[in-house]
Formats: sequence, structure tokens, C-alpha cells
Amino acid sequence: MILVSIEGGSKTQRDLTDKAVRYYVAELLPRKRVLEIDVNIGNILKEGMAGCCEFMGKNEFKISLHHRGHLYDYISYLAHEMVHLKQYATKELLANSMWYGKSYAHVSYRKEPWEKEAWGKQHNLAKMFIHEQLDMTLVTAKNINPRSMKKMNWDSELKYLSNIVEKEKNGDYAAATR
Repeated sequence: MILVSIEGGSKTQRDLTDKAVRYYVAELLPRKRVLEIDVNIGNILKEGMAGCCEFMGKNEFKISLHHRGHLYDYISYLAHEMVHLKQYATKELLANSMWYGKSYAHVSYRKEPWEKEAWGKQHNLAKMFIHEQLDMTLVTAKNINPRSMKKMNWDSELKYLSNIVEKEKNGDYAAATR
């Protein structure tokens, strides 16, 4: 059984996330029957990332996703993390930077083979989900708020981002992203 639990975000965003996670599992792990996936939607930019996938043991995973931005970015970041989930579930990637049995502990982020795969697949996965499951174009998805599934309020987003930039200049990034 594929168990998905989601915390944070709006109800609309949680429903969207559940649908996307299940779609990505079907695409990436079509034979997998047992997974427990916990998703936390929140402000993780303060940790310097838009998404994160952690292998918790056996068939258990935790994904953290940043809650802001437009629909395409949100779905794309989720796709990226679901590729990592697939890598852990199939044991291609082990938590100690082992990729197919070889250590990549001293390789830079963008040169890690698991990151190359995730970056390489995230766009097509997001595009497929947006077209097939949401019946919209990428242009439309780049103007939709995933928290409400309504048109983006770009003024609000720019204000939020400006606040982060200003706080960073003052050395208080953590306060800016609360």
C-alpha cells in the first residue's frame, strides 16, 4: 500500500501534492506496492533549499517542500525529490553518498550522479503531470499559485522575496523566512 501523509500548506496544496506524489510513484516505481511517504510543506528556503528527500529506513521517506512560488516550480521541485525517492527505494543511492556502490562523498552537488538524474528528469515529469493530470499548459502553470490553484498574486510574491533579500542584507535570513 502506498501511504502518503502531508502536513503544512493549504488544503488545496495538500490535495495537489497527494495527487502528484501518487502520479510520480506510478511513473517512477510502477511495481512498488509498499511505500510510506511523509511530505512536509513549509518554508524551507531558510535551510537553503526548495526541496529535500530523506530515506528514513526500509520503505519510509520524508520529503520537505518549499511552500511558495508558482505551480510549475512547486510540481517540478516535487518531481525532483520523487526521483531521489526512487533512487533510495531501488537502492541506486544510499544515504552515505554511495551511488551504485561507489562513493561520491567529495563530489560537488551539481556533479553528483543522483542530482544529474533528478535535474534531468524533473522537467519532463512535471510537464507530464501538469498536462495529463491538471489539463493545463506550462505557461498557465507558471501563473498559478499552488496554494490556491488560482492566478498568482505576483505583488505578494515580490514583497515576500524583497523581504528575504532585505533581511539577508542585514544578516537575519532566518527572520526573513518565518
